Amino acid sequence: MFYSYQSNQLEVLTEQLADVLRRPLRAPLAREIVITQSNGMARWLALRLADRLGVCANLAFQFPATFLWEMSRAVLRQVPPTSAFDKSMLVWRVMALLRELEDTPRFESLNVYLGDGSDDFRRHELACRIADGFDQYLVYRPDWIEKWEAGEADHWQAELWRRLARTGAAHRVRVQAQFRKVLRDGDFDRRRLPERVAVIGLAALPPLYLDLLAELARHVDLHLFVLNPCQEYWGDIQAERDLARLGEETDPEDAYLTVGNPLLASLGKQGRDFIDLLQAYPRAEWDGFAEPDGETLLHRLQADILHLRERGGEDCTSLPLLPDDHSLQIHACHGPMREVEVLHDRLLALFAARRDLKPSDVIVMAPDIAVYGPLIEAVFDSVPRERRIPFSVADQGAPVENPLVEIFFELLDLGGGRHDAAQVLGLLEPPAVRRRFGLAEDDLDHIRHWVRGAGIRWGIDAGIKSTWDLPATAEHTWRLLLGYALPGNGRELYDGILPYDEVEGGEARALGCLQSFTEALFGLDARLRERRSLAAWVEVLRGVLEQFFEPRDREENELQLIRAALETLRGNAELAEFDEPVLLSVVKSALRGQLNTAESGAGRFLGGGVTCCAMVPMRSIPFPVVCLLGMNDDAYPRPHRPVGFDLMSTRFRRGDRSRRQDDRYLFLETLLSARVCFYLSYVGQNIRDNSVLPPSVLIGELLDVVDRGFYDPDGGRASARLVTCHPLQPFSRRYFSGDARLFSYAREWVEASRRAGRGERVATALLTEELPEPEPALRTVSLEGLVRFFKNPARWLLRERLGIRVEEGEEALETREPFVLDGLENYQVLGRALELYREDRPAADIETVLRAGGALPHGQVGECVFAGARDRVIRFAGRLGRVVPRRAMEPLSLDLTLGEFRLTGRLTGLTPDGWVGYRLASMKASDYLNLWLHHLASNAVTLVGAGSCSHWIAEDQEVVLEPVANPRETLRALLELYWRGTRRLLHFFPRSALAYVEKLGKDGDGERALRAAQTEWAGSEYRRQSRPEREDGYYRLAFRDTDPLDGEFVELATAVFEPLFAHVRREAED
Repeated sequence: MFYSYQSNQLEVLTEQLADVLRRPLRAPLAREIVITQSNGMARWLALRLADRLGVCANLAFQFPATFLWEMSRAVLRQVPPTSAFDKSMLVWRVMALLRELEDTPRFESLNVYLGDGSDDFRRHELACRIADGFDQYLVYRPDWIEKWEAGEADHWQAELWRRLARTGAAHRVRVQAQFRKVLRDGDFDRRRLPERVAVIGLAALPPLYLDLLAELARHVDLHLFVLNPCQEYWGDIQAERDLARLGEETDPEDAYLTVGNPLLASLGKQGRDFIDLLQAYPRAEWDGFAEPDGETLLHRLQADILHLRERGGEDCTSLPLLPDDHSLQIHACHGPMREVEVLHDRLLALFAARRDLKPSDVIVMAPDIAVYGPLIEAVFDSVPRERRIPFSVADQGAPVENPLVEIFFELLDLGGGRHDAAQVLGLLEPPAVRRRFGLAEDDLDHIRHWVRGAGIRWGIDAGIKSTWDLPATAEHTWRLLLGYALPGNGRELYDGILPYDEVEGGEARALGCLQSFTEALFGLDARLRERRSLAAWVEVLRGVLEQFFEPRDREENELQLIRAALETLRGNAELAEFDEPVLLSVVKSALRGQLNTAESGAGRFLGGGVTCCAMVPMRSIPFPVVCLLGMNDDAYPRPHRPVGFDLMSTRFRRGDRSRRQDDRYLFLETLLSARVCFYLSYVGQNIRDNSVLPPSVLIGELLDVVDRGFYDPDGGRASARLVTCHPLQPFSRRYFSGDARLFSYAREWVEASRRAGRGERVATALLTEELPEPEPALRTVSLEGLVRFFKNPARWLLRERLGIRVEEGEEALETREPFVLDGLENYQVLGRALELYREDRPAADIETVLRAGGALPHGQVGECVFAGARDRVIRFAGRLGRVVPRRAMEPLSLDLTLGEFRLTGRLTGLTPDGWVGYRLASMKASDYLNLWLHHLASNAVTLVGAGSCSHWIAEDQEVVLEPVANPRETLRALLELYWRGTRRLLHFFPRSALAYVEKLGKDGDGERALRAAQTEWAGSEYRRQSRPEREDGYYRLAFRDTDPLDGEFVELATAVFEPLFAHVRREAED
């Protein structure tokens, strides 16, 4: 018997389903069969039925296609468990057939696309498109399939199908035609069929499936629960645009079509066609339509759809919006992240306004949850405990939800590739991979440092480089291992390779683990380049899982997803009898498709808290609060461009599947499933220029209906009250200005916003009070430590006292050979070349060492760089030789007691004429500090044969310091400043302080000197040679947006630099 139940609310239909299930089956152990559309719907039904029945057990939730195939097998017996025309196997059969048809004239258009047929990936992609088309024909065009097999068409698709069907293998059209005939004849054992079947939660069914279910209802009790948005007959309504198009061709007196409700007419075509098709089948009907409970705008819209009313028309007057009606909200933001931030605040507001609402009463959906899922996790997880909203994100696909799946594909992507250093070391990030090779997380920092220092950028070895038509050079291949095995100082080559000697002691373990990893990875490369059968590829890839991963706990489940997908791939190939060798690219494509459809996150649906998922799995399921994110003009309805050979796209029939119409009906279902609030958001302002971006056309149609049927009592369009345009930043003053439509629960922004609103400058220095007195041990400081302190006192305090290390942005690993050197790289080349030159190394030898160390670009570019560096080095060394002897004096141990302080260290660079320092670069503030502190230290000790002057040789000048009469007192004064800087942030910034003192010394004008310091500190549009000093990461953190060039700055600048300049005697450059 065929029973149909109709209602506009899924809760009502579920109650009727519960009543049906309360009637016991004749066989007490028989399973109840419930056909539904998704795992999300199945989970909701199971929870709802358990609530109504006390328990939900022995229910089998199935999808329509699976159920009908199983019923065909039960009745016909000889039907296989899986059809050879199932899309997952049809792909491989089509791919094999395309190879056979390469020289067939009828398939010339395909052969032109495939070229010489050597591109496996292209052939596989085409096979996927053809298989998808044939799969649609089997469901929606069974008459075509029958005609093609009868030889009635001669185009290439018909011929290709006939060749596929020659095997006589069972497919849906054949099987279901026999199934229908047997059901009509009744010549079968009825005990093979279930006693009762329920179908619920389906937005539509293909006509073929509906016909088969109706035939099945002759022998079983079939209960079809239909979600119908309208209790009136609406099979004749048309959207206004369609009526306008028909009006040109139809006599108005003959027209019987109407709009009815504009939203229903525009969005409901798919549901209208399905319900209209259902009318053709005799059945027992039950209707249980429910009036929306409330007077809000959302409930009015739902009621108008239920009663097929056109509000604002002749028979239905417009209504005013209620003052505090927030049942329909639309939010325009500057990007997906802002959408999620606004959503979090609005949910908090809803929970505050309605104490009966719980997080589990909210569902958040998006057309592309892979984009919004990570943002939801970032925003919802980062708020303080008092604002925390529990949530779960489902339906992102296996690669997104399972990081090891993506790492597995990154491993495969390296096959036949360049093996970039960043890619290779990125594979060691997951703990499961590190464990397999015995590496700790801290080891990765050492390894990155080694790889960067050794000049390793890409490639396995010299042989691999030659395959890319590049010189087969191997200068960086063995540097790490040779550096550990051989003694060296970075100056001597071994067989043309410069050992990298920074791997020491216990670090050798990490180097050995790295060697094991790279051997495994590079050994895999050759295996991934070959052609293999799918069965052979499965064995190789299972080996990859064992070789590269050591999973624990949840990680084992992630790898099991890959193993299951591999076995499915193997099984499909065997059933399709596809044994052709293919490249890895084909396997990766097939495996990704398999994993993307795997419901790895099914358990996260309705897992407690706010449910976040894609739109399809939870369609039509009622929630008090329904939120849709990402409703952008170009994102929803989702764009779909059919392939050029899709015959259905040009020959549409009622009941056909249409991605666009399905999305429109899905939007309507979502609107109707909201019980308290329907929340929409979209990217409505461009994040770069603030220009207005349009929302989805569906939001536009919804707002048109609101404007037509409702009005704002305060004046203006009703839609203007629904749409809220949000500021670019979450800390905008507009959120704290008293505007009821803009608010924020983020307390951390309140005070800053208030002060900014009053025009006050908000002082946000990191430390406003002194730190406690440090340990007395810090009163003993090395000379080099004192130099480091004065070069950046803020950095010293943050690192040594607070344990804060500011990463300026980890230097990315280079993946390509250098062709142009930046400033730092040029400086390093000059410094290294100068060292070697002063050792009397020949120029050719120096160039060889620099090139082997990766300091020079390849080829003639490197030769030009070295030639320029060589000339500068020779000139500088000539000047240096007049002051610095080839053999310097022995370093002097330094141990000075200066009051409560002790200064220690070693004085290097001593000559018979005094201390000498040099740097092949222009003179900098840090050079002055280095010179001054070493000068004071050398003057504070007694050294027979040493002069009392000190020299600093820079590329642009030479600075000589005269003897200091009281070096110990001056050092002690600097140590007092150091001690002050151990407790608080000193306003001393070397570059800015030097600019101040130099300008003050020239002009004697304090204001002009301070302006010069400000230019060095903050920069100027007229002076862009160097980065402003305040851009240093430690200064940014310590002083933030304060202005530290104050009285203390002036005091410290003069205290440090004025005594220095009082002893300077500059000597002009030769």
